[in-house]
Amino acid sequence: MSKTDQIKSLAVALEARDNQIKLLLAQQGNHEVQISEYSEIVKELTKKLENYEKLHGTVFRPHRK
Repeated sequence: MSKTDQIKSLAVALEARDNQIKLLLAQQGNHEVQISEYSEIVKELTKKLENYEKLHGTVFRPHRK
């Protein structure tokens, strides 16, 4: 393999690596947004459950044998 072919192969490999990094960073950003949204949902549901329990008593009780 000539030096030119080696350089071209390395350039292609570097470009592929850069594209993979960009894709992974985009996925990471998407996951961070999803986590934030789910955290907000959990907070809202927790508040609703607390309000329900104030009105109607405990919803989840430990299992007793």
